[in-house]
Amino acid sequence: MNVEEHTGGAFRFGRFELDLRARELRKDGVRIRLQDQPFELLAMLLERPAEVLTRDELRGRLWPDGTFVDFEHGLNAAVKRLRAALGDDAEHPRFVETLHRRGYRFIGMVERLEFDHRDNIDHWESWNRRDVVSTTAANRKRRLAVLPFTCLSGDGAHEYFTEGLREEMITELGRLCAGRLGVIARTSSTLIQRTATRIRDIGQFLRVEFVVEGNVRLEGDRARITVQLIETRGETQLWANSYERHLSDYFQVQSEVATEIVHSLAVELLPASGDSPQMGTRHVAAHQAYLKGRYHWNKSGDEGLVPAIAFFKQAVALDEQFAFAHSSLARAYVGAVNYDVLEPRVALGHARRSALRALELDPTDSEAHLTLAEVERVIEWNWNGAEKAYKTALAFNPSNVAVHRLYGLYLAARGRTDEASASVERAYDLDPLCLEVNTSAALIRFLARDFNPAIERCRDTLDMNEGFAPARRLLAAALLHAGRRDEATTELEMLARAHLDPVSLAWLAHGFATLGDRARAGGILEQLAGLAPERYVSAYHRALPHVAMGDRDAALGLLTQAFEQRDPSIINLGMEPRFDAIGSDPRYKALVGQLALPD
Repeated sequence: MNVEEHTGGAFRFGRFELDLRARELRKDGVRIRLQDQPFELLAMLLERPAEVLTRDELRGRLWPDGTFVDFEHGLNAAVKRLRAALGDDAEHPRFVETLHRRGYRFIGMVERLEFDHRDNIDHWESWNRRDVVSTTAANRKRRLAVLPFTCLSGDGAHEYFTEGLREEMITELGRLCAGRLGVIARTSSTLIQRTATRIRDIGQFLRVEFVVEGNVRLEGDRARITVQLIETRGETQLWANSYERHLSDYFQVQSEVATEIVHSLAVELLPASGDSPQMGTRHVAAHQAYLKGRYHWNKSGDEGLVPAIAFFKQAVALDEQFAFAHSSLARAYVGAVNYDVLEPRVALGHARRSALRALELDPTDSEAHLTLAEVERVIEWNWNGAEKAYKTALAFNPSNVAVHRLYGLYLAARGRTDEASASVERAYDLDPLCLEVNTSAALIRFLARDFNPAIERCRDTLDMNEGFAPARRLLAAALLHAGRRDEATTELEMLARAHLDPVSLAWLAHGFATLGDRARAGGILEQLAGLAPERYVSAYHRALPHVAMGDRDAALGLLTQAFEQRDPSIINLGMEPRFDAIGSDPRYKALVGQLALPD
């Protein structure tokens, strides 16, 4: 099939999208130059993923009868240019595999995207959600992104205020428009703005019909907030307004802005009674502390968790009726546990109390329900109670990315892999550039022993941020289990050069022990032992290198300790491939039995 014969449609693979009608290859929404023959070659491969395209087939479609060309040279050049555009490697391919003397095969995961051509609207903007054939405008959930607000005060110290304002808008819109509007998470809407300058391009990449952008000017104790709603396809302003308020009126401004956007989109209105719970505060200092907490909470990894907890504590101490601060404090404690910063029993005890107080003040708080789900999962091992709480959190805010992600990991630990993948893909749909979401998707495949897709997802994540240790350590583990030891060694050496958290150190020790380097593994274990007096060091992850070194008793002793400490990873025990070597041990089976996971 030549390009003139393509009837439309598109494909997504990794971070790439190929639009057949527009003849465009894009990565993260940015167009990549690709010449005619490489484009046709890629289209042919994507139309028949996992199938071998023979050299004769390629000759017939790329160079039909009557075309005079040095076929071998032309085909090799086309493949080379295609691999260069995709960042692929002939020796260790992620996408295009060479079969000697036979042809080529596309080995990555491929999604075929359908277009909705109603009213001849541009095909890029009319994509529906992945893997879903087009539906009518009446029943399709519309999508919106809130872009970073600009601070016009010229004072970097006020960055926490503008970012906090935007984040609260995202939360409020997700809550008020539950079921009718998909709200993109802050991570992706922040990162895409750095690479795409046009509203139209942002709409294309995030697949949103609308964006909200604005600016804030702070002068003394007053704030002037300007907000506008823009339709992405035509870059048309649909609505705009400005608010000038005393800072103590901030949450009232927030409610007004969210409500007017809802009216502008003609979606579900606020309840007629207008009796929405009062989650905010009139206490200026409490509000300032809360915003500073959110600012630190949004930092990468575990970097901002400890100061975030401190600021949220300050906020609730200044205003005990401040529900937002209570639920944010609860979530920060959960984050500290999931990042192995604080001991689980103590931290999740604090989290439970904060979440319950938040729900006394506002029973619809999605973050508080998510916290209780994590408490039921980690501390109580109440699997049914945890699942009920996850679903409740989603009912109150279907755009809550963290709920979709953590619920997916919970399902993966229970062996419900298809449901787990679907849940994390919903998180990806709302936040495609989130490193944690992409790594969680890879972890689900790893636990299911589906190593090649896990490897591909890890590489996609590292393409976004090569320094993200959770993705690199998981990549190394997946490569080891896939039998690709040379590649795993490369990744482990890269990981070893970074400043690592205790979990990454434990995984590094496991990797070196698996490769037979007991000396390096032992040295890392000594390093972990030295860290233990200073911070929480996961016994679950410390058990991994002992398994690889054949020290079964030490591994089982650490796993028993992990049970007693309620390590958040212990739920994965029955699915973890790296514990296969001790899987037949009666002590290991007894530990798995203690979890009492339902079938």
